[in-house]
Amino acid sequence: MRRRQAEGKAPEEHSVRYAAFMPDSPAYPAPAWQPSDRACQEQTEEAWQAAFIPQPQDGFFYHDHIEDGPQAYPRETGPPARTQARKKGRGRWGALAALSLALILAIVYWVYNASRAEQAFLYKAEALGAGVFFDQIYVDGYPIGGMTFPQAQSALAQQAAAAQNALAITLKVDDTAYQITQAQLPFMRNTQAVLEEAWSIGRQGFSWMVGEDLTPFEVRWRHVEQTRQDQAHFRTQVTYEAQDLRALCESIVSQINREPVNAVIASFDFSTKAFTVTRDVPGRRIEAADLIGPLTQALDRGDYQATISLESTPILPRVTSVDLQNGFAQLASFTTSTTSEADRNHNIALAAQALSGRTLMPGESLSFNEATGQRTIQKGYRGAPAIAGGVLIDDVGGGVCQVSSTLFNAAAMAGMSIVERSPHPWPINYVDKGLDATVNWPNLDFQFKNDKNTPVFIIAYYQDRKMTVEFYGMRSGPGESIQLETELVSSTAPPNEPLMQQNAELAPGTQKELKKARTGFVVDTYRVYLRDGTVYRREKLFTSRYAMVQQVIEYN
Repeated sequence: MRRRQAEGKAPEEHSVRYAAFMPDSPAYPAPAWQPSDRACQEQTEEAWQAAFIPQPQDGFFYHDHIEDGPQAYPRETGPPARTQARKKGRGRWGALAALSLALILAIVYWVYNASRAEQAFLYKAEALGAGVFFDQIYVDGYPIGGMTFPQAQSALAQQAAAAQNALAITLKVDDTAYQITQAQLPFMRNTQAVLEEAWSIGRQGFSWMVGEDLTPFEVRWRHVEQTRQDQAHFRTQVTYEAQDLRALCESIVSQINREPVNAVIASFDFSTKAFTVTRDVPGRRIEAADLIGPLTQALDRGDYQATISLESTPILPRVTSVDLQNGFAQLASFTTSTTSEADRNHNIALAAQALSGRTLMPGESLSFNEATGQRTIQKGYRGAPAIAGGVLIDDVGGGVCQVSSTLFNAAAMAGMSIVERSPHPWPINYVDKGLDATVNWPNLDFQFKNDKNTPVFIIAYYQDRKMTVEFYGMRSGPGESIQLETELVSSTAPPNEPLMQQNAELAPGTQKELKKARTGFVVDTYRVYLRDGTVYRREKLFTSRYAMVQQVIEYN
């Protein structure tokens, strides 16, 4: 329907929109023509509805210029056209209402989801921001979910004490028990490090996050959720210094290990030749590695209350008290006969007294010169025949060579090692060739060494013109004995004619024999070992050389 505008007035925009909703408004005078009541009623209804009938020009309302007056009237189209317009209007408004409802529902759904996402985010943020361990986290089987860091530390310390996780290992070696605690071995549990690792759940990202669509916040949350579902178990470990454990084991070993104690002759009565022995003590040995291995295994598997039993290796003594009682005997005895020279026999008795009663421990040596000292008049020695410079003279202490020779034979037969020995310039009459041992202060000495594992005891004495030396100690074995043998290698006879030497100190027309003619000899000396009287070993000791001596006669 087209509206007209009064003459002389410009058209007003949108006046048609209000005219459609207010046909009888007093602001606009009625037209000169008046429709019938029915016509007015129908027009009025049609005009109210026309405002909601979409038109092709603008989609909802039809706009046109007003030609006659301010009042607008509906366009008369006839009954069929009006009905059709009403149907179309209703259809388009229904679609608009459905579209609006869908839009409203979409907005409500979006707002609802946004609200839910915000609530979920706030919930996650609050959960992740809580200063406690997350649920389903265990340390050494103990749940620490919901605890603060200090609370977890305290709870684990109490739990460790209640579970007897403190270090208290009992180490038994033979019949001795050693308690190993933190006082002996500094013992630390890495509770702090394990708690820090457990604390990192839900509080740190991962390197694989780079390039992923998930935000770090979401990764942390999913880590927490996975932990709640699958649980996270951590175990603490013991930390200790290996050198501390080795030092502890070496200290224990030093207390355990001991060398065996051999039974020894406690006393020897040189007059009665009776003896007493001490008790032998077995030794034992264990290596530090034998302790370190089991202790390390117990510590590494967390068995801090372990009881470890070990046995040391026994070390038997080489000499027991029974051995001494059954094997102690006279090892050797050797006797030589002296002359009727009183002063010489006196010197022999003094030297024998200096040697008698001596104990020679294993590995020790005996020197004749040291044992008797320098033979001087102040010590009671007297002048007696002695060989000096190949000439027989009177000398203080003459005759002591018979003591040293007797001692040599007894020592060799007792199994002593001969360290130093020299033969006389010529053979002597109280022992065979190769069985003598000359001495002279301080250049010639006789020495021997005790190579046995047990001590030997020496008795020497002079009685009834006999010089005797005896050795007592442990036999090498039952039926064992030693003998000395000599073998002549060669001999050299002296010239038949004497060597004449003038001596102006002699009385004119007199002469004197200075040296006797003596045959020279080369003699080998052997030590022969016997078992039950049968020779099983022969040992050469040395070769003795006695020089040939031409007779020397002095004259004037």
